[in-house]
Amino acid sequence: MSAVRRVLLKGVLAFGVMGLSVVNPALAQEELTDWARIEKAGVLKVAVYNYLAPYSHEGKGIDVDIATLLAAKLGLKVQIRAFNEGEEFTDDLRAMVVRGHYLAGPPADILMHAPIDDYVMKKETQVLFFNPYVRDDIYIARNIKELPDLTSLEPFATPGRKIGAEVASLSSVVLAGGDSGAYVNNLNNFKTPQEAVAELVKGNLVAVMATRAELEAALKGVPNRDQFYVARIPHTSLPPKGWVAGMATRKDNIELARRLTVVMDELRASGEIEKVFARYGVTYMKP
Repeated sequence: MSAVRRVLLKGVLAFGVMGLSVVNPALAQEELTDWARIEKAGVLKVAVYNYLAPYSHEGKGIDVDIATLLAAKLGLKVQIRAFNEGEEFTDDLRAMVVRGHYLAGPPADILMHAPIDDYVMKKETQVLFFNPYVRDDIYIARNIKELPDLTSLEPFATPGRKIGAEVASLSSVVLAGGDSGAYVNNLNNFKTPQEAVAELVKGNLVAVMATRAELEAALKGVPNRDQFYVARIPHTSLPPKGWVAGMATRKDNIELARRLTVVMDELRASGEIEKVFARYGVTYMKP
């Protein structure tokens, strides 16, 4: 489960977008020193999550491709550090951004897919959150032969209308407890959204609830792809506008954050970011 979804499961559903903070002149020398160190080494160290496909897993995915493009625009090579999430998002920041870890080594320069959330940003005072680059949301992929139309979760209260979700995910929580447990008998939990989609394709489910990116990527290349439709189904237990993910770095690393923001804007304007998502079969949703 990503840091973003861990925040959502704790009830922090109001996501906002925040740009760079104003530079504190007192930090200028330290900021320049940090950027000079990275520039001299010629390497941008980027932390990405495992088990967050299609964004990242085992050093591959959308976030890795974006980080590679950003580094290249800055004249740097990229060094990817894939890691497993900790118990809390604070643990991830401590190990990958602030202090480092006795096993993983010194901190990375940036963490990808950090939640751009007011509550989190106020809480994590040692971290600068910046460069929101994608919005995601909970969608449903369905077999249109079984469910030609779908405007609510109500059909999943009907016996036999089985719907899959990743165990312990936001989707699973909503389906298990939403509307007084109306859908729990049709809920089938799986280890990953990809496993759930595989069962949908086999005909063992009529639908799967997960993030739009997870569903679209899992359906990419399926021979009968036009048989499955992916759409957003509003529900009071889901965030009304999805959520935004961006990047995180040490709070004094403002010069790096500024440079990354500039090149991200360039990549977005040129269409390169959208192309990265398209390679994975995913629709790019701007933050």
